[in-house]
Amino acid sequence: MFSKKHVVAVATACVVVASVGTASASPVVSGTGASKVVDKSFTTLASPTGEDPILRQGNSKFGLVHIKQGGKHGDKANHPYGAKAKKKWQQAFFNGVCAKIKNTYALYCHPYGRGKKKKTYCVYVDFADWKFNGKNMGQKGIVTAYWSKGQKGSKGRDTCLAKKDD
Repeated sequence: MFSKKHVVAVATACVVVASVGTASASPVVSGTGASKVVDKSFTTLASPTGEDPILRQGNSKFGLVHIKQGGKHGDKANHPYGAKAKKKWQQAFFNGVCAKIKNTYALYCHPYGRGKKKKTYCVYVDFADWKFNGKNMGQKGIVTAYWSKGQKGSKGRDTCLAKKDD
């Protein structure tokens, strides 16, 4: 049996953990067009707002459309979006934030491969509230996801940051 002192300490710790980072996050809303949520199966223990990342349909600047077009440079070869790629995205989310770009904008990295085939998977997520047609849709979600050659820096962070405009 636990003493009152232990129960109070555990309850206090739970309250503190539950409230970290969730105060400013609005609920995610799926809409039509670019705002449609196409994948919400991802999970992470490390996000600036305490939310799990989502993938929206997006447009040429973010989301699934942006990834399918090969990012802003049209490089479809390093922007896969199938089941295997999404597993790498999830591994990046499990690794935690490897660079916080802004308060609600994070980079997740997953290094993989060996020798000359070393690569790093880079996933950028914008957790900031996003408006679509004047309506708050909650987080914008995954902006882009791609692999890059090399594994420089912790978890490949420097490899991703060198190509951050994709």
